[in-house]
Amino acid sequence: MEDTQILLGKVNLCLRKNFGKATIALLVVFLCSVTLAPLALLLSSSFFPLAVVTLLLMPLLLFMLQISFAQMCGKMYRDEPCVLGNLLDSFRDWRRCGGLALGYAVSAVVVCGVMVIGETLLSYYATGADPATFQDEAALGFMLTMFPVTVMLCMAVFFLLVLLPTSCTHLVLMDNPSMPLLVAVQENFHLLKGRKIPLLKFLLRTGGFWLVGAVVSLVVSLVLTFWLMGMTNVTDGTVKLFLGVTRVLDMVYFIFVYTTLIRLVTGVAAFYQSLKAPPAQGADAASPLLSDGSDASSGNV
Repeated sequence: MEDTQILLGKVNLCLRKNFGKATIALLVVFLCSVTLAPLALLLSSSFFPLAVVTLLLMPLLLFMLQISFAQMCGKMYRDEPCVLGNLLDSFRDWRRCGGLALGYAVSAVVVCGVMVIGETLLSYYATGADPATFQDEAALGFMLTMFPVTVMLCMAVFFLLVLLPTSCTHLVLMDNPSMPLLVAVQENFHLLKGRKIPLLKFLLRTGGFWLVGAVVSLVVSLVLTFWLMGMTNVTDGTVKLFLGVTRVLDMVYFIFVYTTLIRLVTGVAAFYQSLKAPPAQGADAASPLLSDGSDASSGNV
């Protein structure tokens, strides 16, 4: 396995060449995600059964698009031909990629459901934990204020519990068109055996700066929001100033989040490609070393 500093340089080189293309592809995925939800709500007002089907299919379709996007980043890292139409690759391989997307969708629903229940309980206790004085509007306001934090926590938990252990599956599927999904998942586990922690460390180096920027902008925005809510005798000018600053911070947050996603997906492709590379000759071939000198093949995570 290559030194992590060399891999990081390759990731940076790839993104300098392909960041624009990756940004456009991720923007298409985002536009699809913000279009499907209102469509489901629109259908619910006219034909409820169709709305239910749409709500069930929405996470599946979004994860299939995200699998295609991740495969696109893998191709760009290898300097293979890649166009925007490759976002449909997972739909062309709908049996295998659809099964993988279904697993991700079910896991995401479970994780988000648990987090939302936790946020609901938190809002209940934050508003007094007394049914006699419980106010729906106050609880709803608290939940809306904490929504960005809930989203980030859902993403973090989902990443650590689901995405990280299966992070190379989409690339295994891409490289082996005839391999069944379950075999591809097993191959992914084989590749990452004892290497999940090194992969996590590498991904933190790849996108850590941008992730910290996203967290900082989110925290500052929340602090300003709570500060504004606690102020009395606020003038219209002050409100407009705070709203303008929070909107700028929200834009910065999304820029950092999207850059982090692109860098992380490209980092996974680099890590996978390094694992698949022919072993070096000599003693190092049996025990690939990481940049800190530790043995990547030792220990199971």
